[in-house]
This record gives sequence, C-alpha cells and structure tokens, in this order.
Amino acid sequence: MKNVILLLFVLIYFLGSSQYYVKDRFSGYSTVKSGYFQTAKDLTTYLPKGYSNKGDKDYTEFIQKGINENSTIIMPDFPVLVNENGLTLKSNQKILFQKNSKLIMKPNAKDRNGILNLFGIQNVDIYYPSLIGDKHKHLSTKGEWGMGIYILSSTNINITGSSIESTWGDGICIGGRNNINSSDITLKNIILKDNRRNGLTIGGVTNLVVENAYIANTSGTNPQAGIDIEPDSNAYDVKNVKLNNIETQNNGNYGIIISPGNMVGKQQKAISIAINNFKDSGSKIGFGMAVTRDKLSQGFPQLNGNISVSNFSSQNNATAKFRSFKGAPHQVNVNIDLQKISGTSSKNANGYDQKFKNNDETITLK
Repeated sequence: MKNVILLLFVLIYFLGSSQYYVKDRFSGYSTVKSGYFQTAKDLTTYLPKGYSNKGDKDYTEFIQKGINENSTIIMPDFPVLVNENGLTLKSNQKILFQKNSKLIMKPNAKDRNGILNLFGIQNVDIYYPSLIGDKHKHLSTKGEWGMGIYILSSTNINITGSSIESTWGDGICIGGRNNINSSDITLKNIILKDNRRNGLTIGGVTNLVVENAYIANTSGTNPQAGIDIEPDSNAYDVKNVKLNNIETQNNGNYGIIISPGNMVGKQQKAISIAINNFKDSGSKIGFGMAVTRDKLSQGFPQLNGNISVSNFSSQNNATAKFRSFKGAPHQVNVNIDLQKISGTSSKNANGYDQKFKNNDETITLK
C-alpha cells in the first residue's frame, strides 16, 4: 500500500510539473472582469440571430464590426470560427476572453496571416486569449507564417493568460515592418502548444518581458523552437528582452534559440537579452546559440551587446543540452557558465560547435 501511495505522489508530481511556471492562466480573472470590463460591449450581441455556439460558422465580419466600433470588449463565451483574414485590432483597446471564449482559424491556403493582428497600433490589453490555428487542416503546403497573435510595429501591448495552439506558423510573432520595431510588450502566463514553426518568434522589439511561459511540441517547419530570437534584418533591434520563468518541452529542434545574425549590417547594432529560470525537457537541443551567422558580408561593424542566462536546466535532449554554432566574429558578451555541463572546468559560450550531452547536469550562471 505504501508503494502505491508513493507511486501516486510521484505521478502527481511529474504530471503537475509540466506547467510549473503557468499554474493558472486565468489567475485574477474575476478581478480583471469586474475592474476593467463592467461597461464593456459583449460581442455576442453582434452575431446574427440563431447564431451557432459550436465554432462551426464563420463570424469574422460580425466580430470585426464589434472590434471596430468599441474600445472595451468581451468575446463571446464560446468558440467562434474566423476566416483567413483573422481579426484586426485598433489602438486603445481592452479585450477580455471569457473562460469558454475561443477563436478558431478556418482552414485556408494563405501562406501569411494571423488570427489576432496588431499592426502599427498602441495601448492594447488582451486578457486570456484562446486561439486554435489550422495547422492540421491547412489547405496548402506553402508558407510558414500563419500566426496566432501577430504583432508588428506596435507599442505598449500587454497580453495575459494566452493559450495558443496548432498555428500554421508561430503561436505569437513580435516584429516590425517598414523598419519600425515593436516596443514595450509584456506577455504573462502564456501556453503555446503544437505550433508549426515556433511557439514565440522575437524578430524586432525594444523592451519585451515574457513572464511565466510553457511552450511545447513545436514541430513542422524549421526552426521548430519554443522561442526563436531572430531579427529580420539590420533595420531591427532586439533590446532589453527579459525572459523569466520559461519552460519548454518536446520542441522539434530547440527549447530556445538565439540567432541575431541578420542584425549585422551597415548600422552598428547591440543586442541585450536576459534569461532567468529556463528549463527544457525533451527538445532536440535545450538551448541553441548562433550569435552571428557564418559567411556574412565583410566590412560591416560587429554586433555587440550582452546575453545572459541564469538558472538553466535541461534533460532528455537527443542532440545536446546546449549547442553553439559557428559564425562571424562579434563583440557580444555572453554570460553563461557551462561548468556543470562539462563536469570539469568552466567553458566559454562564445566558442562554436560546443555540444554538451550530459542530460543529468544543470547549467548555472557564474
């Protein structure tokens, strides 16, 4: 009997630990609803008579009309199907997804789109969004940019308690367009699962905080990372990015990959990333780092800045817990201690093609 009880406790521990950093994505729900949404417009009132609450009817135009006409809105408390255009938000909005709210992407053949689109806007708060993409029903094999939440060149965006799964591209993509970064973005208590390209892509942002994230089972097209930090070009920055309490699991290639080589160009660029409390389990590579890419054009100023990683652990990785890749010379200060990985002396993470496969060890910062 004692053995049975012990086994039960072990099972509870391991089953309950998979979302250690996101204990309850609906944390604070009642307070948020009563505090910010007492006079909000429930977009159910925009739906046609006899509407379906099963997520099987395309109500994009009705929900979009409600978004266009209101600043503080509540999503219907049931699944809603949206078409390939997705929904486009505007500046100065607050949006509440209720506990049964869900947006489902209708299968389509588009190579680039988003379920929720935030383009060139500011001051938006989104609470508890639940989104499901068309990864398993997509009508084409082309493209890799079907996003859940698509943020480009936007400022002061706060997203709390998101659940995003099975998108054709990224669960969340943060970047820029027309050479304008996004800035001042906060993501808290996020769950990203079964997305095709990346769970979260960071392509161009200044001042980003990701707090408490569980990102799992990313697979389908490279990079297949839980988090991919990969600026699009020399026009964009990755500055003051803070990733705190990140758990990645069973992603096709990486738990987290940092690959800012595209930032190198005519403009001098500096990167700044701080990662604290990051654990991976079962991704092919727990943590990958390609500070610059090989065979870059000559004569450009070297990339500089700082990357720090503290309290990183990884296990059950088929290729490596940590791997760095060869690239052009750079001046980025990488502050990560790999001493416990090697079991001997401290290793320098500025090197390349380092592979550490001891899955029972933990990487800790100096």
